Amino acid sequence: MEVEKLVEALRGSRLVDLSQTLEEHMPSFPTHSKFFHNMWGSYWHGGRSLTYQLVMNEHNGTHVDAPAHFISDTEPAAHATIERVPPAKLIGRGARLDCRETPAGAAVSRAFVEQWEARHGALRAGDIVLFNFGWSRYWGLRPDDKAYLENWPGVGMDAAEYLIGKSVAALGVDSLSPDSPEALKANPIHPVVLRKQVLIIENLCHLDDLPDFFLFVALPLKIKNGSGSPIRAVALF
Repeated sequence: MEVEKLVEALRGSRLVDLSQTLEEHMPSFPTHSKFFHNMWGSYWHGGRSLTYQLVMNEHNGTHVDAPAHFISDTEPAAHATIERVPPAKLIGRGARLDCRETPAGAAVSRAFVEQWEARHGALRAGDIVLFNFGWSRYWGLRPDDKAYLENWPGVGMDAAEYLIGKSVAALGVDSLSPDSPEALKANPIHPVVLRKQVLIIENLCHLDDLPDFFLFVALPLKIKNGSGSPIRAVALF
């Protein structure tokens, strides 16, 4: 496609921002460090410009997990840090699965995914599959973050293995993790998915506004030896 036609098509599309705002006191995984936004210089204090210093975890806010997040360097073929992830991995056809009827703490099964495909169309290699639990409605700044951090739903192991078999590029959720709290304790999908180079996107939002299929675009920061990165994820359709 010619550049002009591509630009025209993109400008004529609806764009939905799928990323939470990075700000202090936002929800984060309990074992992860917090996000800090500290003033470094300002015109209010006699400087020429306004600048802030960011102090944050790679997994704060809407972010992507690189395989290295759960796969150690004892498996060099699978231990990919974020700067080694091809940018095109997070540009492609997105699919939004409406899972808002999934109870808190429960997991989406392979059967659910197959039923969704029967109604809406088959998932295919390279897709970015987003699970819309409606959980982003609980997102809030401390102390109003407790509901978001407790008993969120997730993606079952059989569903994860099915998506791996489909050769999808990534899966994403509008919650803290595709592993529910109980799954994280017992049998998480994180290492299984990441070992196969399927990326994991967490803390998405506005998935309610998406159609079944759309163009998904997100780019991580190029962090040397990074286990993940914040992203600005958008959907166009």
